[in-house]
Amino acid sequence: MSLPATRSLLLLALAVVCLGASRLNGGERFETPYRAERQGVVAEGVPREVTLLLPRRAPAWPAAAQEALAQRIRREWVSVADKLYGTLHAGLGVSLEYPLVTVRAGRRVWVPVVAGPSIPIEGVLALPSAKGPRRVVLLVDASSSANALTSFRGDDGRIESITVLEAERRALEHLVELLADDGLEFGLIAFGEGTWPIVEPGASVQSLRDALARFRAEHPRGQGRTDLVCALSLARDWLRDTPKGVEREIFLLSDGDLPHSGRFTDCGLIRKRRGKQAEASCLARRNQTQCPASRVSFGAGRSDMLQLLAFARRVRREVTIYPLVFEPDRAARAYHELAQRTGGVLLQVSSPQGIDAVLPVLVAGRIQGVFARNERTGDETEDLLEPGGLRFRGELPVRPGANDIELRVESDRGTAALFRFRVYAEPRYLERYLAQLRERNRSLELQVAEVAAEGRRRTPDVRRRRLELTPESDSGDSR
Repeated sequence: MSLPATRSLLLLALAVVCLGASRLNGGERFETPYRAERQGVVAEGVPREVTLLLPRRAPAWPAAAQEALAQRIRREWVSVADKLYGTLHAGLGVSLEYPLVTVRAGRRVWVPVVAGPSIPIEGVLALPSAKGPRRVVLLVDASSSANALTSFRGDDGRIESITVLEAERRALEHLVELLADDGLEFGLIAFGEGTWPIVEPGASVQSLRDALARFRAEHPRGQGRTDLVCALSLARDWLRDTPKGVEREIFLLSDGDLPHSGRFTDCGLIRKRRGKQAEASCLARRNQTQCPASRVSFGAGRSDMLQLLAFARRVRREVTIYPLVFEPDRAARAYHELAQRTGGVLLQVSSPQGIDAVLPVLVAGRIQGVFARNERTGDETEDLLEPGGLRFRGELPVRPGANDIELRVESDRGTAALFRFRVYAEPRYLERYLAQLRERNRSLELQVAEVAAEGRRRTPDVRRRRLELTPESDSGDSR
C-alpha cells in the first residue's frame, strides 16, 4: 500500500473514533417539561455509568469527548457518594426542564452539562400557591390491600414496620394537628368493602381527633374490596350544599390499584350465559353492603370503571378531584381519568412512608415560594414563583465543574418539595477538546510526513536511473 493511502486511512480511523457525532445525548427527554417526582432517584454511591445530558441546541459532542468527561464525573463523584440526587421529597406534582435533572435509568445516571456562567431554573407546580375558602373531603383507602406492611420513620428517627392503613392513620393524625381556622372545612371518609363516614366538613379539631380514635377502634384492619364509587358519591352529598365562592375538592388517598367493588357485577348476564346456579353464585359474591350515599345508579354501567367515568362527567363543573397514589409503579388509570375529567391532578409519592410528609401540605398547606440554592457556592435565589402561583422562573450562578443545585418548594406547613441535582458547568469544554484533537491531528500528520520523507531517502529513485546499452563489437569479421 502506498504511503499516501496509508496516511488517508490513519486520518479516517481517527475521525471515526474521535469525531463521530454521539448518539448518547438523550437530552431530548428532558428538553420539554417532565414530572420530577416520577423519575428514578440516584441512590448513594458512585454511578457505574454516566451519560451527559446536553441541550438540543448545543452542537453534537464527539463520543470520545463525552466519554472523557463522563469518566471525570465518575472520579469526582467519590467525594459525594453519600448524597442522594433527584426527588428527595415531593408530592405536589412539579414539572421541570433541563438542566434540572439528575436521574437514574437502569445502571446509567444522566447528568446535565451547561456552558454558561448560570443555569436557568424553570418549572410549573400542579397546585396553585394561593387558595381561598375551601371545603375538602378526604377519602382514605381502607380495603384489604391496606393491610400490607411498609416501613415508617417515626419522629424519633426509628424505622418500624407497620401496615399501610396505620401509615395512613398517622398521616391523618399529623394533618389534624396542623389544621387551623383558615377557611378550610375538612371531612373524612374511609372506604373498603363498605363506606364509613368518619366526620363531615366543618367539625372542630377535637371532633376530628375523637372520630379518628373511633375509626381506629372499630376498623383495626382493612376490609375487603375497594368500593370507591360509593365513597365518591357520599363525598359529593357532603359537598352539594357548599356556599358559592367556596372551592369544593375531594382528595383521594389510595395505592392506585384498579377499584373493584363487586357491587356492579351483572349477575343477570351470567344467568343467560351459564344458568341459574352460576347466577346464584354471582349474587353471593356481589357486594351487598349498604351504601350511605343518597344515590348510586346502576344505569351508568356494570363495571366500576364505567361508573367512575360517569361520576366524573356528572361532577366536572362542581368538584375537583386530586388522587394521591403512594404506589408509583401502578398505572392508576382510573385515578388519572378522575383527575383529568374534573380539573384535578394525579399526584404520586414514592412509597406509603411519604404520605405523612405530603398529605398535610396537599390538604391544609399554602405554597409560599420556590427557592434554588447552589450548595457549592452558597448562592441562593429570591422567591422564583410568578404571579398566579403556578410557574416559577429564574437563574442561579454556577462555577466550572460540579455544582449541587437544591430546589425547594416552601409552604406554611414546611417544605412541600425538595430536589437535588448535580449539574456540571463546562464553559468552552468542547472547544478545548476539539483544539486538543486538532493538535493530535497535526502531530499525526507530522509523523506521517516524516515517515514519508524517510521512505523517500531510502528508496532509489527509479526515475533518475538510465539504462545504458553497449552495442556488441562487430570487429570480428566473418569471412
